[in-house]
Amino acid sequence: MKKIRILFALSWALIALGAVAVFEFGDDNTQDKQTVKEKTAQECQIPAFAKAIGHEDQWLLHNGCPPRELKPKNDDN
Repeated sequence: MKKIRILFALSWALIALGAVAVFEFGDDNTQDKQTVKEKTAQECQIPAFAKAIGHEDQWLLHNGCPPRELKPKNDDN
């Protein structure tokens, strides 16, 4: 009988964790998009390590900065 109680308690715990995972009860979505402030130019300066490995665009995207303007390629050949 004790094993049945343990099995029953374990199954309810797994069901509860599954519900949290599916319905995201633990996720806090109280932050509005209007409260997010724009990044300043100094906050969006690309560090040297990102430039060295060629990941400037990924760094900007990861840190919430606007994408940089790319120069168009000249195809005069």
